[in-house]
Amino acid sequence: MPKDLHRIVNQARSSWVLSYGDMVTLLITFFIMMISVNAGQINKIHGWVNDRLDEAAIEVQDVMNASGIEEISVSRNSKGVQITLRDPRLFEVASAQPRQSHTYQLDAVSASIRNLNIFNLKNTSHAGFLRELESSGLQWLVEIRIEGHTDNMPLTRNAEYRDNWELSAARAQSIMIQLQERTNLAPSIFAIGGFGEFQPIGDNTTQAGREINRRVEIYIGASLVKTL
Repeated sequence: MPKDLHRIVNQARSSWVLSYGDMVTLLITFFIMMISVNAGQINKIHGWVNDRLDEAAIEVQDVMNASGIEEISVSRNSKGVQITLRDPRLFEVASAQPRQSHTYQLDAVSASIRNLNIFNLKNTSHAGFLRELESSGLQWLVEIRIEGHTDNMPLTRNAEYRDNWELSAARAQSIMIQLQERTNLAPSIFAIGGFGEFQPIGDNTTQAGREINRRVEIYIGASLVKTL
């Protein structure tokens, strides 16, 4: 091959390699930029959801403070807004039905969640952003989950329920039904869980610890899910 032709071919190869390399660099840069934009959008949405739950926790706490009921506590954690019914005498022994003398606690909880803004965002200043999310194929969902817990004392042989696990689930269901009836919120947003004696927060070897473990936890959670 003549030297001039050889030089021209090498220059063409070098130009092609440089052009291909530039294109790959541009594509990598583009994808990194897209990932960064999506991550930023995801963080924005995640922060917005958390802000709504923070607001709900404040609303619930204000109502509970006004009720003056010491046996109910409100907190905010990774599962959402937590309302704990921690009166060990809320239920009869081995029963899933709350005592009539203690249903005022359920009235207070119902009052604290019935009119939360989190259920009516389309009527708030957040309506515009919510419409923007919906136009992107995201749906706002709120869930109320009731979880029952017991101590580790075994049930008697003639008890209505087989074990503490079953009893805790029945108590959660009982509270769920009463809250739904009192709030008139859609049944579809309610769910239950029963954990029996297996998630204690107190020492089951003492009376005081067992009383702490006999509780019902109510969680208000929210999320944005992709619609079909």
